[in-house]
Amino acid sequence: MHIALDAMGSDNAPYVEVEGAVLASLDRKCKISLVGNEEILKKELEKYPKRGDIEIIHASEYITMDDQPVNALRQKKDSSLLVALRKLKYGEVDAVVSAGNTGAVMVGARLVLGVIPGISRPAIAQALPTRGGRVVLLDLGANVDCESHHLYDFAYMGMAYSKYALGVENPRVGLINIGGEMTKGNLVLKQTYQMLSQAKGINFVGNIEPNKVFEGEVDVAICDGLIGNIILKTAEAVAKFVGEFMKEQIEKSSMSRLGAVLARSALLALKKTINPNEYPGAPLLGVQGVVIILHGASTSLGIANGIRGAVTAVESNLIGHIRDNVQSYYDNREVKEVKEETPSPDSRSDFIQI
Repeated sequence: MHIALDAMGSDNAPYVEVEGAVLASLDRKCKISLVGNEEILKKELEKYPKRGDIEIIHASEYITMDDQPVNALRQKKDSSLLVALRKLKYGEVDAVVSAGNTGAVMVGARLVLGVIPGISRPAIAQALPTRGGRVVLLDLGANVDCESHHLYDFAYMGMAYSKYALGVENPRVGLINIGGEMTKGNLVLKQTYQMLSQAKGINFVGNIEPNKVFEGEVDVAICDGLIGNIILKTAEAVAKFVGEFMKEQIEKSSMSRLGAVLARSALLALKKTINPNEYPGAPLLGVQGVVIILHGASTSLGIANGIRGAVTAVESNLIGHIRDNVQSYYDNREVKEVKEETPSPDSRSDFIQI
């Protein structure tokens, strides 16, 4: 197993990338390539004499968070991101992990790797905690404007991720809406509801409101990238607020501190559950290769878990399953797509930063 890590992408690059690679290399049997400025990476890597199989692949440029994705990809041909993606395209590595500019990762993956035949648009997915386990939420920001057939594709890709990467036998799929009734929502959501209701091979449970996403009622929740990104950012903000509020309350009195000691295991479990760095990154589903996107503010733990997520995706043959499933449902598809009455989105608006 060989994973390429864009070592110059995060807000704190390359320190967290190098440390995260070291952490992952010590507990996973995989080779990790740090892609970036060789001189800088070599000095940083020397701080960790105890490490697994890690090499450095030189790239003279890197894409910043402030760069405009298309221009950056056009102008920085030797960026760490593009070098890593080209390694994946030509089979020299098995997956790419990046905590860099999300728009650049999205556009770069589409241009370099291409899209799986039958998939209208790739989508960013994330496995989020729920009361009953985890829910795959997509899209998280790759596609701001979606038509019904895009959301339909997301359902099949989300099912494949839930089943083969997370081990859910028959994933329940829900369509995020403002109400549970089939008549709720705009034209696109009504059309999507109709398509999913008629689709064979999809365990569609109907519309779900956003608050139901975290209650474990579905295994896959689909929406456009604007809604998904808002849900994700809101959930992260609420989790941070709860953590800080509890800490303030605990420090108010000796009795509160004593209570915290007694509830230590529960508090640690809560902290781990709401910490985004504890999860295996966000796979970019729909491109012809395993690409894991991480938050720009990821810690070394987040980087390590992203690498672990990439390994799991490769081991479970996630891309192969998505390709097979998509080909199967297109070959046997009985659902007639409803004619879209909404205008097609400008392709330049397909990408937003996470």
